[in-house]
Amino acid sequence: MEIGLLISRAVLTVEATESLREASVLMFERGVGSAVVMNEGKPTGLITDRDSLRAIASEVDLDSATVADFVGTKLISVSPETEVREAARIMREKGFRHLVVLDEDGDLLGVFSMRDLVVGLLQELKNASA
Repeated sequence: MEIGLLISRAVLTVEATESLREASVLMFERGVGSAVVMNEGKPTGLITDRDSLRAIASEVDLDSATVADFVGTKLISVSPETEVREAARIMREKGFRHLVVLDEDGDLLGVFSMRDLVVGLLQELKNASA
């Protein structure tokens, strides 16, 4: 099963220049664990609730620290045609709980999360037993 059928398309996005506090508040208000980081209209990274916690534990000034300060330099993304098991392998190997899904032009389509993974694997099990 391809992940394109499972991804969350109502994705929270934040600008790389936003403060870490702004991004954290937005994630909290939306009840999500991540936000796709945008720079000049293109996805460049992913910030997570864990990044916010790391900053708080390190006593970082959340108002002056930017999202870019806490995002890795290389975005690892997948296409909507990625198979569920391949997405699971990538998530396991990289230690990710979210994958950014891009189209062939590099535009944001959505996010594939651990919840989506569970749904996909359960659907595959159901289809295999039918």
